[in-house]
Amino acid sequence: MADLVEFIYEDQDILVCHKKAGMATEGAGAGRMDLVSAARNYLARKQRSERTGRQSNLPPYIATVNRLDAPVEGVLVLAKNKKAASDIALQVKEKRTDKYYYALCYGAPKEDKGALNDNLIRREDTGLALAISDEEAASLSDGAVTLSSGEKVRLIGGDVKKAKLEYEVIAKNNETSLLRIHLLTGRFHQIRVQLSSRNMPIVGDEKYGSSESIEYSKKIENKAVCLVAYSFSFRHPGTKKRVTFEILPDNKEIKELLAKL
Repeated sequence: MADLVEFIYEDQDILVCHKKAGMATEGAGAGRMDLVSAARNYLARKQRSERTGRQSNLPPYIATVNRLDAPVEGVLVLAKNKKAASDIALQVKEKRTDKYYYALCYGAPKEDKGALNDNLIRREDTGLALAISDEEAASLSDGAVTLSSGEKVRLIGGDVKKAKLEYEVIAKNNETSLLRIHLLTGRFHQIRVQLSSRNMPIVGDEKYGSSESIEYSKKIENKAVCLVAYSFSFRHPGTKKRVTFEILPDNKEIKELLAKL
């Protein structure tokens, strides 16, 4: 567990973590540790060591205010009380937080800087996200859309969601490009599917990768999804000051490219 999470900041309201690739945010299966459980264990040990009397017998309060897919490394903030959880959750809902990612893509965008806007659905048959056209989105009826191929796809959640991000290419080589991404909406697998739909899948992503990108990952012996949520900014629920938490990625491929900048 210690190898998969690092606690990088803590006060009375929040616990900030560096979640390593491979750890679920919460709800991990039997015999596997997730980040929320690890955080509760960490705080419970602190309670016992500090001998806080009756309070030491109460389970620590922990709530997630942002999430990351299990294969994705990055900054995660946990609220330690209900007031902090409600405050940050409202900021997320009102888009007053800022999230930045590094994504190593197989391929490169046509422009070195820009924005991606898509209609995203989540397929009921596979559970995966899919970017669809405006025409396909307009076909939504009774929780299903008709794709241009004629296939009718039922949706988890029953609706089409708008997805938007901004990107900038910060490094390139012959086969890959490293993007800095400002995530503007937080949809299921959003970055992974938006990049894949433009023929530049994330290196190491077997769910949304192409046969070429998966083969490239094998060639360089990369086993991680090369996507890192490296920065998260928000207004602190206690001090009301804007705070930013950043990490240096552990991901080998991204770390090496950043070192050359």
